[in-house]
Amino acid sequence: MRSILFVISSLDYGGAARQLSLLASGLARDSFRVRVAVLGAETPWVSGLRSEGVEVEVLNRRRVFDVLPFARLRRLARLGKPDIVHAWGATALRALALSGSQSPSRLFLSSAFSFVEKTTPLDRWLLRRVRGAIAFGEAEAARYRRLGVADARLTVVAPGMPLPEPIVAPAALPGIADHERVLVGLGPIERHKGFREAVWAFDILAHFYDDVHLVLAGDGTDRPRVERFARQIGVRSRVHFLGPQAELSSLLQRADAVWVPSLRGGGVCATLEAMAASRPVIASHLPDLAEIVDEGQTGFLVEPDDKAALARRTRRLLDDAELRRRMGEAGRRRIRDCFSVVRLVESCIRRYAELVR
Repeated sequence: MRSILFVISSLDYGGAARQLSLLASGLARDSFRVRVAVLGAETPWVSGLRSEGVEVEVLNRRRVFDVLPFARLRRLARLGKPDIVHAWGATALRALALSGSQSPSRLFLSSAFSFVEKTTPLDRWLLRRVRGAIAFGEAEAARYRRLGVADARLTVVAPGMPLPEPIVAPAALPGIADHERVLVGLGPIERHKGFREAVWAFDILAHFYDDVHLVLAGDGTDRPRVERFARQIGVRSRVHFLGPQAELSSLLQRADAVWVPSLRGGGVCATLEAMAASRPVIASHLPDLAEIVDEGQTGFLVEPDDKAALARRTRRLLDDAELRRRMGEAGRRRIRDCFSVVRLVESCIRRYAELVR
């Protein structure tokens, strides 16, 4: 039996946390002992992993130089003697280095550096020491190559997303009548996610429709600014902030379309979730998202921060129920054919096996 230790900064909603959760749950228990070290706090996804038999240790790091979490991480990585240590994100990689527990001969890396994260000399030194990197798509692989990771150490796999079965009933949303229509945005409300710009686009739509609402599921440092802007332009009563949601299936069934208005990257998880739920997506035309959205078939791609284009494409969907249905069905088929969890797990197992050998 092989032992794998996953290390991640947080299991809040996000692409890295979603892929880790799917991979950890999908690895066969008779072949792998899977443990997850979470640098941050308890979240609903922590509970979900534990309910599936995955060992999760929450380290509750609150400060950069909080000694106890680093000591616990060192114990997990050294005394536990995992065959493979898989770090998810730059913060996890740095934590392993600072704890003195990372071993280059068995260290893997995923989701290391996003568009919004600057690399340091320490990061580049650590990248040269990892045994291999697993990139979720060609756009992420290109970022690794720009940082000096050679193709021999790089494995490109498609991200996975389960298809919800059976389809659940739509959620009842406070303040929104059953006959009214809903646009949904998912994920952390941070500046680079573009939700303030999305509210601006929604203001354009509000002049044409009096039965459309925008629902944002998530939280983040930019939420106060987005809420304040919604009040200033007079649409706050039709822009709803749900906060973090442990379960998204019923909310997505209530959506007529899903917005992914990222400005500089991110949004892959939200896009995959929407397509798996048979919902058309309007996403920013960014490299990671363009790999997922089939333009004109499963949704639309618009230039980042193009509020008029976002509103225009949304009007086309709102005015054509058949187009929404067709795009939603095409999105679900694309998830089944190109982004299955089984394929994700099998690809990672093959790479792990090469490392162990």
